[in-house]
Amino acid sequence: MVDPTAVHAPTIDATVDPADGTSRRTKRVTPLIAPVPFKNSQIGWGGVLMVGLIHHFDVDTTVKPSTGAVMGFASENGSWGVMALEVARFQSDAWRVRGMVGYMDLRYDFFGIGIDAGEEGRSVPLEQTFFPAGLAVLRRVAGPLYLGASIFRGETTVELRESLGPGLPPVPNQARAVLLAPGVQGEFDTRDNDYWPVRGSLAELKARFFSTTSGSSGSFQRYTLSWSWYNGLRGRELVLATNVNACVAPGDAPFYGLCTLGFGRYNMRGYTQGRYRDHVGNVVQAELRGHRARFGAVVFGGFGQVAEKAGDIFESVLLPAGGAGVRYQLTQKYPMHMRLDYAWGRDGGLLYFSVGEAF
Repeated sequence: MVDPTAVHAPTIDATVDPADGTSRRTKRVTPLIAPVPFKNSQIGWGGVLMVGLIHHFDVDTTVKPSTGAVMGFASENGSWGVMALEVARFQSDAWRVRGMVGYMDLRYDFFGIGIDAGEEGRSVPLEQTFFPAGLAVLRRVAGPLYLGASIFRGETTVELRESLGPGLPPVPNQARAVLLAPGVQGEFDTRDNDYWPVRGSLAELKARFFSTTSGSSGSFQRYTLSWSWYNGLRGRELVLATNVNACVAPGDAPFYGLCTLGFGRYNMRGYTQGRYRDHVGNVVQAELRGHRARFGAVVFGGFGQVAEKAGDIFESVLLPAGGAGVRYQLTQKYPMHMRLDYAWGRDGGLLYFSVGEAF
């Protein structure tokens, strides 16, 4: 499920040049135009065109800047979408405000719910339109700790793309729904850089309380906890990054509101998005990152689990994954990377092509 209040556009450390650690002056506004290819395990090859601005609301440009962007994407299987977002910082990063609105028409395969459905590997072709809008406001309360509230509204339709054969998962009863979800969230952010962190960590806790104003689903909640931390083993050239995630979606959650392996901001590579989903999920992963000049390479591994109830998660089937990839730094000044990864899971291997690190 898309969580627009979780938007984290890449930001830039305005006080330190990531190439050599020296201080530098920063422009108030920097335009961005980026055509970016991607490879997605559900919708295939595609491209994103992003037009944006890195900018400052404060006169003091020594703090991390704000980022606004408008982007559109299209893929080889007919999926497409548009999105506008703003990740804003005010009063020397004392306030963080994030908002987005978008429209997506996605064509993908639905494998069913639960570990058994994922292992069976049979799917039905769905088309889902989604019109999300969200806003989150966070206030720094002590040091790197931020607390705040969010609001989300989404309108979605789900349809079968073609007739079904025997032995396939039942089609979700989600023809149309309008969702409204207030929420609360907290962050603890000590990273030295948002593109290529070498020191520090980022912990995020979010709670969303959904009600359905129309459609067949009822009320449900969604709680997520994520924690990534970074340890430079040799300056900026060799970094160990680790990440843990937990998700719980109790109540009458629709299938697209459940916890899903391989989907979201902290996805685990090696599994088709949405093949394994249920009311509870977790992911543990680590990555060793090497970087010199404008080139880099990584090796990574981890595991994930899904279960119907929280008490069953540690008895659920363990889904391991691992892989390797290469990196290319897109600009000389900022360590934002184009990444090409190949990952293996229990069901085979998958190729990933994107911009920015996995976590």
